[in-house]
Amino acid sequence: KVRVRVSIMKSGDARVALVGFPSVGKSTFLSRVTKTHSEVASYEFTTLTCIPGVLEYRGANIQILDLPGIIEGASQGKGRGRQVIAVARTADVIIMMLDAVKGDIQRELLEKE
Repeated sequence: KVRVRVSIMKSGDARVALVGFPSVGKSTFLSRVTKTHSEVASYEFTTLTCIPGVLEYRGANIQILDLPGIIEGASQGKGRGRQVIAVARTADVIIMMLDAVKGDIQRELLEKE
């Protein structure tokens, strides 16, 4: 079993975790609001590790984390779910990114995880 490190050192004035299913726009959001490039592709699970970026806003440095996509059953250990959830718990704010077409279903599943 290959272990991939998901954790990242906390820095800045606040930490925001981007949590969501694969291919919902987490990497695109990070790349647009920070100077960090997070790989974007037309297939799921492009992000395999935690990608940190920093948003400078009114003198505050806000660390934003692009986390690997969560899959159903993450809290029971599917995929990298437990690692992703553990990192999200260290955040001051969690942004749940949802697919506009599947929004309600994905929101309910993410809240359950």
